[in-house]
Amino acid sequence: MNQDHLIGKNLQAIRKKLGFTQDQIAAYLGILREEVSYYENGSRAIPSPLLSQLANLYGVDEFDFFEEDLDVEKIDLAFQFGNVEFNVNDLYIFAKFKKIIRNYLLVKKQLAQ
Repeated sequence: MNQDHLIGKNLQAIRKKLGFTQDQIAAYLGILREEVSYYENGSRAIPSPLLSQLANLYGVDEFDFFEEDLDVEKIDLAFQFGNVEFNVNDLYIFAKFKKIIRNYLLVKKQLAQ
């Protein structure tokens, strides 16, 4: 499996686990829904800035998207909403909040060592 397909598979798995639609993700990223589909099916490489934005929204490390055998069940997905409709502003707020929490947990882990 090439890298774009691997990343796409993980992007889709995490998005679905969190209950977001491609339309919601497209609005959050400021792109067309078709582009989200291209990234998820691996037919196009996702730009790094978009990957970073998704990592913040999903509350994961960017490296998780590159995992060969990513088990989404083991990822600590702090927020899982199902079929709830959120507007783009809500998603920006969630992403900022999750980034803060992720950084806090990394610092806490470092201090515990």
